[in-house]
Amino acid sequence: MSNLSIEKTILAGLSDRQIEAVTHTDGPLLLIAGPGSGKTRVMAHRLAYLVGVKEIKANNILAVTFTNKAARELKDRCERLVTTEKELLQVRTFHGFCARVLRFDGGYVGLSRDFSILDDDDQKRVIKRSFEDENLDIKQYTPSKVISVISRLKNSLVTPENFATQVSDYGEEIISRIYSRYQVIIENSNGVDFDDLLLKTHKLFIENDTVLEQYSERFKYIQIDEFQDTNPLQFKISKLLANYHRNICVVGDPDQSIYSWRYADPSNLTDFKKSFNETTIITLDESYRSTENILNAANSLIKNNPGRSEKNLWTKNGSGEKIVLYETSSEEDEALIVLNEIQRLNKNKEISLNDIAIMYRVNAQSRVFEVACNRLGIRYKLIGGVKFYERQEVKDVLAYLRTISNKSDDAAILRIINTPRRGISDKTVSELVSLSKLNNICIFKIIQEICSGNINTGLTPRALKSIEEFNRLLIDIIAISEQMDITDLINYVIEKIEYRSYLRRDQERGDDRLENINELIASADQYIGLDSDIQLTSFLENLALVSSVDYLESGDSLQTQGEELTLITLHQAKGLEYEAVFLVGCEDGLLPHIMSIGEPDALEEERRICYVGITRAKNQLYFSYSSIRRFRGVMGGQMLSRFISEIPKELLIRNKGYNVYKNQVGKENTFSNKSFSSNILKSSSKPKKKFNYSKGAKVKHDIFGDGIVTTSELDGGEVMFKNFGVKKLVWNYAPMSLYEHETEIDFVDPEIDSA
Repeated sequence: MSNLSIEKTILAGLSDRQIEAVTHTDGPLLLIAGPGSGKTRVMAHRLAYLVGVKEIKANNILAVTFTNKAARELKDRCERLVTTEKELLQVRTFHGFCARVLRFDGGYVGLSRDFSILDDDDQKRVIKRSFEDENLDIKQYTPSKVISVISRLKNSLVTPENFATQVSDYGEEIISRIYSRYQVIIENSNGVDFDDLLLKTHKLFIENDTVLEQYSERFKYIQIDEFQDTNPLQFKISKLLANYHRNICVVGDPDQSIYSWRYADPSNLTDFKKSFNETTIITLDESYRSTENILNAANSLIKNNPGRSEKNLWTKNGSGEKIVLYETSSEEDEALIVLNEIQRLNKNKEISLNDIAIMYRVNAQSRVFEVACNRLGIRYKLIGGVKFYERQEVKDVLAYLRTISNKSDDAAILRIINTPRRGISDKTVSELVSLSKLNNICIFKIIQEICSGNINTGLTPRALKSIEEFNRLLIDIIAISEQMDITDLINYVIEKIEYRSYLRRDQERGDDRLENINELIASADQYIGLDSDIQLTSFLENLALVSSVDYLESGDSLQTQGEELTLITLHQAKGLEYEAVFLVGCEDGLLPHIMSIGEPDALEEERRICYVGITRAKNQLYFSYSSIRRFRGVMGGQMLSRFISEIPKELLIRNKGYNVYKNQVGKENTFSNKSFSSNILKSSSKPKKKFNYSKGAKVKHDIFGDGIVTTSELDGGEVMFKNFGVKKLVWNYAPMSLYEHETEIDFVDPEIDSA
């Protein structure tokens, strides 16, 4: 096929703006791509254009995406467009790319090629061990928060040694000691955490000009997706790689930057032009996903963020249906009304449950929807629950494989040393850990030294016998691992440790856990074609780099069949799309989150989170909120999210929800639990006649008791309750009445009291 015909094929069906982006191949390019603007298509066609038309060798191109799922999709699309060298395309996540670099050249920064990548659970174990080693009480500290602080320091290029010189109080001194010990443990284990993948790659490139030149020369063309979600360290690595050829294309949307807690910095997009002053900027603002009404709602919302680059989404899809806002009286009511409408869409409009998602700001909001789904018999998948590769039995087997791959992996050794139980007590394990610290060598080597008689211990003969049996087991497995394909090796390990028998003793979940083990074995099949010496390493590396969104294609289990409704947080929903989207819990305190109120930057990010949720919808969009909600064990009155008030009223249909539910429940949506159903129906009665409580009015609430109105607006306000403090209420739904006699309240008006 001639270049001309290849070019015609690659550019077919693209808009003028998309063609401009695809054919701009030389020099820095900043592509601002709005939601639904065909961003993935443009990126795939641009890669194909480089290979098929510009005749750039595929292995001279590096494409970086945010998730493994996105990487697979991008590579698949590109491979359908080009026929040559497609197997050489390098499409990876940032962490995946850095892991590859360190596999080959990590020796320059102290890593051997068989290093392990610690997951969240591993990190927490190392943190706990660090506290024990430093004789510090961990009860005052949450491991996840300590990990977060260490992560922030690493992303700021602050080493343990640097931080030790900056300590200014006792709390920082504790963190400094833990950070130092934490790093010693994982380095002695020949391991890295996710931040180390970036940090050590940056260190490698900074300190080794020859290595940097090698990678810069190889990757003459670089393309990075979701650039607004990169952190400063990722930006530094990108600049180092692209600084010579300067053929770098970054794609992103500052309005979809929602990962500040991962140190994502949307200013990377604006700073890109400062670093590459010859940058061409192309904006993709035509949406091929959503209707006009949905886009107008998104545009109206996001324009309230000051200082953003102007971008107005538009579409040729037509106006579409208006957005529905359900106003409900309880979280249970909200769940049932939403699920009732989902059943209607599924039955009357023939929208598959696979094309419908319920999105929420906080994971805990899923509970009431899970309960209601189970009662109504609606199949669902919960994204962000216990992921397949985080299940206990799967992690156990993977820990054996990690030990085979990297004998210095202390986290893996400590997991398997008594799994299944083999008579090694916690006291014995503590002795091994202490000896490891004392001799500054990994636990595997300590076990070897003990079994060789080179180290004297206070262990009992019984404990020594158990240690020696464990050592022989590991030696046997490691020796035979070199002769086996990955699936045979997994089967051998499982049989050797009698793990299936161990799982069968779990009478309640044994069968399910065995299915998970069989599924793990099946998932390793794809690595058999690789050279035998890298099968295990590649398998473990890819599993360590999987994100929760990567499970969405088939759910947590490969056994999943049939339609399933998706329950997902707004953060995890980014990059996805559905025919119908339900944004639930649209209340101040949830969306926006309570921690963001009063913080301008945080509030702007919350608005972007809402914007992301809105723009996941193709044709149907629903908001819902409850006037009363029990959250974190506290029942409280709620007010409609300020974000909904930023959407023009003409785009919304406000529905009290009660009438919809009352008219349709009972025929199809009956419950086996009659009392539950009757309670919901009772709470779903029509709202009472509208009241406007004036400031200073004495009131009695059915749930919160006596109170005084402290602020009052047209639809709602705040009430100071005697036993519950200040609550925000919507007057029309609050089960509350005025006191006939003011003297019946026996506590002081808070404003008078404060004066």
